[in-house]
Amino acid sequence: MNKGLTMTAAMAALLLLFSVSAQSEVYKVIDDQGNVTYTDQVPADGSPPMQLPELSVIETDYAAATTGGDVVASDDETASEHTPRDLRRMYRDFHINRPAPEETIWGTDSPVVVGWGSATALLPDMSVRLFVNGQPQADTRDGMVALTLERGDYQIYAELLDARGRRVVLSPTVMFFLKQHSVGPNLPAPVPSGGN
Repeated sequence: MNKGLTMTAAMAALLLLFSVSAQSEVYKVIDDQGNVTYTDQVPADGSPPMQLPELSVIETDYAAATTGGDVVASDDETASEHTPRDLRRMYRDFHINRPAPEETIWGTDSPVVVGWGSATALLPDMSVRLFVNGQPQADTRDGMVALTLERGDYQIYAELLDARGRRVVLSPTVMFFLKQHSVGPNLPAPVPSGGN
């Protein structure tokens, strides 16, 4: 057997045993071939348990992540109750959902609706800043905004901002095209040929 693989397996076993409660005892057993095994079972030769160093524990104010996936905000939660890391994790899927990437929108007589979203609802003190061709628009909490635009090509993206106006996440950029139906040239009516 590969000695490196044996050592790796032994280390993995040792780490697994470290995760066992402090009440458990760990024994090191070496067989006739020199293979090392760690176990919580008392060996046949009656060897005493190993003296393991005390585990280091570092206290932190960071709350452990829940196993249920994304944290869903309750009505009384605010962004200031979460760390920036929490907020980035909660809103990692923040994106522009309207218009679609590379969409062509016909007609300039009605506003273009730009929408964004995330699987997690925005916390009450968060806002969104939309950028159109690099120019910031007014901050809003609504999930969409109507823009009056001339025909042309547009690139849009949005910043999700926390309660202090700091960027939490930036959406991917979406490009879309606004076109106007062309009106054919005004040609003179055909003149009938032939006699009067």
